[in-house]
Amino acid sequence: MSITFPDRRRLRSLATGLAVVLLGAAVPIALNVADAATDFNCSGGYQVDETLQNGARWQLCWERRDREGIVLHDVTYTPPGGSAVEILGQANLAQIHVPYHDNQARFHDLSDFGLGTDDFMNNLQPADCPNGERLADGAINALCMTESPSGYAYKDYGQQAQATSLNLFSVSHIGAYNYIVAWNLDDDGTIRPEVGATGQLQAITPGTSTSTGWPIGGNRTAIAHLHNYTWRLDFDVAGSRLNDRVEELEAPSAVNGTQRRVIRRLFANETARRVAPDRLRSWRVRDTVVRNADGHPISFEILPEPDSIFRGPSYERWTQNDFYVTRHRACERFASHNPGGAGCQGGAPNNQLAAFANGESLNNQDLVVWYGATFNHLPRDEDENHMHPHWTGFSIIPRDLTATNPTG
Repeated sequence: MSITFPDRRRLRSLATGLAVVLLGAAVPIALNVADAATDFNCSGGYQVDETLQNGARWQLCWERRDREGIVLHDVTYTPPGGSAVEILGQANLAQIHVPYHDNQARFHDLSDFGLGTDDFMNNLQPADCPNGERLADGAINALCMTESPSGYAYKDYGQQAQATSLNLFSVSHIGAYNYIVAWNLDDDGTIRPEVGATGQLQAITPGTSTSTGWPIGGNRTAIAHLHNYTWRLDFDVAGSRLNDRVEELEAPSAVNGTQRRVIRRLFANETARRVAPDRLRSWRVRDTVVRNADGHPISFEILPEPDSIFRGPSYERWTQNDFYVTRHRACERFASHNPGGAGCQGGAPNNQLAAFANGESLNNQDLVVWYGATFNHLPRDEDENHMHPHWTGFSIIPRDLTATNPTG
């Protein structure tokens, strides 16, 4: 079963913050935040409210959907000693696309099968969640929640502090694969979504041809393939959905490669962009109203971690780019094989992400960011009998959320 959430897509009533805006002053972060402790948009069993060892606090709602699996809502962070700020109105995985190198299969696991049904989502057992708490949806223990060490918060000669993360993960099995869908919420406000693919090899053929795979013993070849993950991130920075803006940040080489210049590019319309490691490209979502104590707009930056880059055939248009920003539409749920619905076009070629980004204005709109990352699975002997998890993800880091390091 799944819980049904009320429509929480609305502007929050922030009379004090609005009064300051009308006076033309910058709004400090403490004035433009929801009462996160009492503003849960879900019942008790679907609330997460955890204070980490350094005093940082994460609050959110979660639900289980048949296709998306676990969906997070109202993701809110409170720095140690600071005020709560909402980051994401909604966040979830939006596709797992698995094309095999021999083109015998091109799966769309999330939209065509689903991660969240009783048939596909694992009922986590105590051994799956050591030293953690299992969160249930009906009869299914759907989420494991733990706080775990994550290394240095900082190290400055003799001064240092240790950091922890709040970890939430679910496990879904499709075919021979088990997908570990994880959200790591660090005590400095960083969010690290990632997916681990484990289980067993799916496609094995007789013979030892290496043209599309790798010999694994016993006169067999495991077919190589890719896991293309796409996340859907509905940002509502500081709790308001209509005053976010998306910028591209990059620092290409200049002056014969000896210098670099920082470039900021504001997106006024729906757009699609590629990762560009050589240009040090990233993206940030900033609020146009709330500023930190230094007077800088608060924002969250999407940092790519491109281990591999996939560009599919012409009929897989959404794979031609890695980053998209679109206007929110409830029926635009998946990066590919989207079912459509009221206000959205269904059927190919309009049922995929590239068609969603059709140049509409982003001004005063609720913005959705889509980010895609690829893992190229070239099998090896160590993948039998059971594969260790192959992890793929990225980071969402605070940029000017606070005037100084909140961890020390």
